[in-house]
Amino acid sequence: MLSFFLALFIMTGCIRNYEPVIKSISADPNPVSLGGIVNLSCNATDDDDSSINKNETLSYEWFSAIGEVTVGETSNLATWTAPMEPGLYSISCSVSDESYGLDIATIEITVE
Repeated sequence: MLSFFLALFIMTGCIRNYEPVIKSISADPNPVSLGGIVNLSCNATDDDDSSINKNETLSYEWFSAIGEVTVGETSNLATWTAPMEPGLYSISCSVSDESYGLDIATIEITVE
């Protein structure tokens, strides 16, 4: 009976999913001129090294209510085309793993 509980404990410990964590989100240049293009980068990690999920792929999605976001060659990179109106705008990146873990970060960009 003890071996059953030990095996159950070990198995459930091996399938723990750690949420992805966004370490940084950056925008270059910031501030940007009207209609300018900003290079975006989102760097995230997923601390699943101690579980069977350690080879999970991270998926990145970019969001902006105003302006146009274009995903780059790899999904953690994107560009944002600023609007022709000056102001402070928010761009968000969400990172998810294959086990439905999620993290979201937002950066503010000044358009002048």
